[in-house]
Amino acid sequence: MNSSLEGSANSSYGSVAIIEPTQVGGLLSAALFGCLACQSYLYFTRFASDGFALKATVSAILLIQLGQFVCIILTLRAMTVSAYSDPSRLNILPLATDLVIMLSGFTVFIVHSFYAFRLWKLTRSLFLPILCGMLSVVAQISMLILSVRAFSMTDLMTFIDSQIVLIALSWIARAACDSITTVGVTWSLRKGRVSGFREYDYHGDDGRPLDSLDTCFKFTVVKQNYVWFGIWLLWPNVVGNSLLASLNRRLLLRENRKSSRGDAQSRGGGLNAIGFAAGDMQSDRDSLQNLKNRDVQVQVFQETERSINQEQNRVSKPAVVHIRACVSTDDETDC
Repeated sequence: MNSSLEGSANSSYGSVAIIEPTQVGGLLSAALFGCLACQSYLYFTRFASDGFALKATVSAILLIQLGQFVCIILTLRAMTVSAYSDPSRLNILPLATDLVIMLSGFTVFIVHSFYAFRLWKLTRSLFLPILCGMLSVVAQISMLILSVRAFSMTDLMTFIDSQIVLIALSWIARAACDSITTVGVTWSLRKGRVSGFREYDYHGDDGRPLDSLDTCFKFTVVKQNYVWFGIWLLWPNVVGNSLLASLNRRLLLRENRKSSRGDAQSRGGGLNAIGFAAGDMQSDRDSLQNLKNRDVQVQVFQETERSINQEQNRVSKPAVVHIRACVSTDDETDC
C-alpha cells in the first residue's frame, strides 16, 4: 500500500515538474521560430538564384518548425488549461507532445545532413561526412522509435526510465555529429584561408555541440527536473536558425567584396585621373608646338608665294618697242 502511494506521489510530482520547463522551452522556441521565419524570408528574397536543393532544405525546415510551433501551442494549452484542475492527467504526455518529439528529430536530421554535405564540399574527403551521416541516422532512428513508443505510454516516469538508453543514444550521437562537423568545417576553412582560399568567412557553427552535450548531461544526471525536456523543445529552432544564419551570412561577404572592389576602383580612378591630366598637359604642349610649326609653315609659304608672284610679274610685263617710221622725199628725209 505504501509503495503504491509512493509511486503515485512520484508520478504526480513528475507530472507537475514537467510543466515549468515545457512552458519556458515552448515560449523560447516560439520566439526562435519567429527569428527563423524572418531569416527564411530574408533568404528567399536575397538568394533567389540558389539551387533547388538548398531552397527545398530551407523550405522543409520552415514547414517542419511551423508544425512543431503548432504542436507546442497545443501542448501548452493541454498542460495549463485542460489539466489545470487535474495535474494527474499529465502522467501521459499529450499527443501534440509526441508529435513535437518526432518533428524535432526531422529538423535536426536535415540540418546535420546539410553540414555533413558542406564538410564534404570543403574537405573532399568521405570519411568524416560518412561518419557524421551514420551518427545522424542512428540518432534519427532512435528518435523515431522513441516517438512511436511514446504514443502508447501509460506513465511518464516509467516511460522515461524504460527508454533512457534510446534518449541518451540520440543525444550522444547528435552531440558527436555536431562536434565533428564544427571541428571539421572550422579546420578546413582555416586551412583554406592560410593557403589563400579567402572566399569563405566562418565564425563557427554557433554553439550546437555545447547545447547537445549540455542537454545530454542534464538528462543523464538530473533528469528528474525535466530541464532537458525544455531544451529539447528549444533545440530544433536553435539548429534551424544556425543553418539560416550560415546561409544569410553571405550578404556580409557580398558587401565586403563590393567595398573592396569600390576601394580598388577609387584607387584606380585616381591613377587614371593623374594619367588623364598628364595626357592633357602633353596634348596642350603638342597643340602649341603644332600651332607654332603651322605659323612658320604659313609664313614660309606666303614668302615663297610672294617671290613667285614677283617673278611672274617681271616675266609677264610687256616690252615697249619704239618704231620710228622715216619718210623719204626728194628734198629731204623726214622721220
